[in-house]
Amino acid sequence: MTADSPGESSLLVRYTFFTLLGATADFLFGAVFVTVFMDRGAEPWMLGLMLGSANLVALLVEAPSGALGDRYGHRRLLAVGLAVWGAGFLLMGQADGLAPTLAGMYLWATGFHLHSGTLVALVVNRIGSRDRSARIARTVRIGQVSGRGGAVLGAASVMVAGTWLPADAMMAAGGAVLVVLGALTPVCFPRSPGQPGRPVTRIVRESAVLVASRRFVPLMALSVASVSGLAALVVSWQPMLTAAHGEDVRLNGLVLLVMMAAMTAGSASSRFAGRSRPHMWAPLLAASSGLPLLLAAHGLVPLVAGLTASEFLIGLTVVLSQVWQQLMFSDANRNTMFSMLGMVGNAVRMLTVLSFGWLWGLLGMEWAVTAVVAFSVVAAVVAAVSSRLLPESTRFADHPSNASETDEKAV
Repeated sequence: MTADSPGESSLLVRYTFFTLLGATADFLFGAVFVTVFMDRGAEPWMLGLMLGSANLVALLVEAPSGALGDRYGHRRLLAVGLAVWGAGFLLMGQADGLAPTLAGMYLWATGFHLHSGTLVALVVNRIGSRDRSARIARTVRIGQVSGRGGAVLGAASVMVAGTWLPADAMMAAGGAVLVVLGALTPVCFPRSPGQPGRPVTRIVRESAVLVASRRFVPLMALSVASVSGLAALVVSWQPMLTAAHGEDVRLNGLVLLVMMAAMTAGSASSRFAGRSRPHMWAPLLAASSGLPLLLAAHGLVPLVAGLTASEFLIGLTVVLSQVWQQLMFSDANRNTMFSMLGMVGNAVRMLTVLSFGWLWGLLGMEWAVTAVVAFSVVAAVVAAVSSRLLPESTRFADHPSNASETDEKAV
């Protein structure tokens, strides 16, 4: 498939559409979930425990989900993941207590992580060797900008619908959108052939060995830095906003709209900053992204300004981090390797939200934010230093056709 072929352009349009609507549905939930859960009786420590246990479920699902995609086909896994993810939102939206809410969270975690990485794998694995690095970077950027654009649309929907639609009904609406996307997946995407001769256990084992090698140490550290910083922002912004301005779902939607617009701008700006050297810029940006949140938590800058600046930097960091990842992954194990790094992210997210809930109750919001941001900065420094000490960490994977040519020449 050439760089500008009609088939690739059409696939990118569908990729954009699904990413946009999936993110819209996700942020119909993301704008209100902390407020809804606390209204149902969840204390800060309980909220941390619920989120942490959901992240444990995600951790258990992540690695085998990637291998299932590489083994049986990404399209099939995408359809199932979207349907289960949507069912979780529907259950949470209709729940009247914490027990069914927690069950919905587990469905959400399962479905989201079944689907994660499948869309980008469907597109990237169809990219040939011509201008491969640039086209992979473009695909990642389009996906991230579409996702952030969907978040803006979701936040705007919350702001508008908050005047007449209850928060839990917005969760259910997001679930319905995801279920419809799951049903449309077989129609909208080409069949992705699996690998019948490779058992799932073999795919998992090969990918685990690769990701655990020295080559992936900087990316592992970068994942720790970016995930912990983002988790602190996700958990803290709604309580800080409520403490400063009172409870107002429409205000949540407005602030989230501004934050997601900033994240979209950060993702889009990756076109001009650092895409040719993601290993150099991503750790630097990851170290910087939590500082505005830290200043806002201590009242040194206006709250919305701090949240907006952090979101911009996170948007830029995530694109460069994922470009680096996709350039390092092989086509045969792409979804599984994505999931392996996702497992690291889920483990860090689980520990972050558990620790944050405990620190919040013990020390207060300001110092909980301070502790997590400090941890994120340390991990980013490790990523930057190790990428310089380990040159293999910036040696990108070849397209299969190039690898075959190399093997033939060796013979």
